[in-house]
Amino acid sequence: MIKKIFLTSFILSAFSFVPLQQSVEAAEFLSGVEVLIGPDEVLNEDVYAVGGRVIVYGTVNGDLVAAGENIEVNGMVNGDLIVAARSITVNGAVKDDIRAAGANLQFLSPIGGDLITAGDEISIEPDAVIGEDLVVRANTLIARGDVDGNLDLSVVEASIEGTIQGNVDAIVEERLTLGSESTIEGQLTYTSVNDVTMQPGAEVVGEVTLQVPMINILGSEFQVSAIIQVFSKIISQTKWFLGTLLIGLILIWLIPETLRSVNTTLSISPWKSLCIGVFIVLVVPILLLLIMIIALSILGFAAFPIVAVPATLYAALLLLAKPVIAISIGSYVAKHATKREDFTLRSALVIGAAILAGVGLIPYLDSIVGWLTLFLGFGMCLLFIFRHYRAARVTQSV
Repeated sequence: MIKKIFLTSFILSAFSFVPLQQSVEAAEFLSGVEVLIGPDEVLNEDVYAVGGRVIVYGTVNGDLVAAGENIEVNGMVNGDLIVAARSITVNGAVKDDIRAAGANLQFLSPIGGDLITAGDEISIEPDAVIGEDLVVRANTLIARGDVDGNLDLSVVEASIEGTIQGNVDAIVEERLTLGSESTIEGQLTYTSVNDVTMQPGAEVVGEVTLQVPMINILGSEFQVSAIIQVFSKIISQTKWFLGTLLIGLILIWLIPETLRSVNTTLSISPWKSLCIGVFIVLVVPILLLLIMIIALSILGFAAFPIVAVPATLYAALLLLAKPVIAISIGSYVAKHATKREDFTLRSALVIGAAILAGVGLIPYLDSIVGWLTLFLGFGMCLLFIFRHYRAARVTQSV
């Protein structure tokens, strides 16, 4: 789910550039803990809204771009609707396209253009008739509304219960279900290891084509099977091990003493490192998205460095998190296994990276350990930077 939230945040970031390239002279900028556009309000320009909660009951005679924790659109938007939030509910008519990204999304009203959406759980209710195409990237999709255009899916599981006038092109990890009242007027092409489930009454007018998922291994395509998946995973973890080893060796060459100090930070404050890592890793993408929308709306692309600099720093710390943790794990294992304190950073890196790569071969455990490694590595680096900065300030004041 966390991965999906990250993915949707970045997707919406790309979407947001479209309206922001235009002139923003005739635009309304709204922000606050709660942004409310009342039932009697009519805004005759594009609206940019950022807040903990954004609620729209009135009419927007332009585009609405909004970001926050919760977004509810119960009024009318006569342009595009572009939104990013944890929870999104659209229960008002949107005359043009919708681009929406978040965790939980509900669409309950007519949409004049395309609906392009990504998230964890997406629900499209019967009254949400989509005038053009529907594009979905999600864990779970329930589509009860009709689609007048084509349907493009990439999901873990999906249930289609309405009428699709065009073609359906789906990539499904687990199951695709066509409900008893569903109709696909065009062709159904789906890529999955499982057959589509068609309940009694479901109808596909065009041709139904099942495509077997393929895996690219060292430049060659192979059909998905248990053996091929294991082999692919081994190759993937080997590449990860070599990449982590390379980055770690560069760090050891450049900043060996700093790595030793960072390693000490984890041993002294493991829980604090974890808490800081969880908070920053999850919150920063949302903050960067909000800053981007506000800065680009006000200053245009002259404000690009305002977003680019912290985003680059964030990406750099993400890249360094796993090599740093690999060194910490390798040091801990080596010291307790040999009862020696003189292990080099290079030896610790090899041991730690090998352990993490091996754990990455175990289903389910690989995701848990992967996220813990990311959170701990990110948190310990930030904690070290903060303590180093604080110590330097104290030294300067003395």
